[in-house]
Amino acid sequence: MRQKKFGSRHTVEKLDCLERYLRAYLKVFEGKDWPHTVYVDAFAGTGEIPIASTYEELPLGIEDKDFIIGSARRALAIDSSFDQYIFIEKKRGNARALEHLKRDYPTKNVRILNTDANSGIQSLCSTIDWKKHRAVVFLDPFGSQVAWQTLEAIAKTKAIDLWYLFPAGLSVHRQLGTQGKVHYTHEESLNRIFGSRDWRTRFIDTVEIAADLFSPAGVGNSKVATPDSVTKYMHERMSSVFAGGVHDKWMPLGQKGGHWYSLMFACANPSPNATKLAMRLAGAVIGSGKRGRAK
Repeated sequence: MRQKKFGSRHTVEKLDCLERYLRAYLKVFEGKDWPHTVYVDAFAGTGEIPIASTYEELPLGIEDKDFIIGSARRALAIDSSFDQYIFIEKKRGNARALEHLKRDYPTKNVRILNTDANSGIQSLCSTIDWKKHRAVVFLDPFGSQVAWQTLEAIAKTKAIDLWYLFPAGLSVHRQLGTQGKVHYTHEESLNRIFGSRDWRTRFIDTVEIAADLFSPAGVGNSKVATPDSVTKYMHERMSSVFAGGVHDKWMPLGQKGGHWYSLMFACANPSPNATKLAMRLAGAVIGSGKRGRAK
């Protein structure tokens, strides 16, 4: 089966950011017997991302390639190792590709879960002994697949650093009609993403409508949300459950400079020392990107 091509410059920027953080994270725990470190990639794909963009949109050095190296392979290729790698992939064909990738790194402890990302993450969060483990989780959905319950489960561990590619523009913003109308299926999707119905008061405003030849003056609705304001709302929602906080900067990503996604960082660990270090590392990583944006 032929893979859909979607890799672009923003894909590389996202992966570069993640890899820099993983390298810094592993240095913190290098040579320590405790804790047991885990890397979890919840939408792991195959380890390779087919390139779809024109060469002009790609960073130098990969313009003659057919594939971008994906997050799973990048994580495994780092010399320092996590004690365990868990790749979650719902598509059976992709999971098989990850099994082949696993063979390229025989010395590394790799576990592949062929299941839905939400159920997989929630199961791991409820079964792992988080007094003995620390983890980095990467949520990289194509759209609005991540449920609020999954974010809550991650936050409750008090042991996970989260990188979340939040679909602020590509999914959330597009589900809001220009005149403030939201299809009932989109409303269910937004409730699921945010775990709240309060988004309506933030994204839709009441406006006065002038009279015309066909109707009298009145009151109507209008969409006032932007990808940035959507991200700020998600920042508030996540801050309500992540004890270690959510970084005030994020990286807006999308083709041709568009704001399709916001790469966000959150820390579940409430320890002041752990939070301070995690936020410093994440801030350095986001700041090294060309489009890091502050709250």
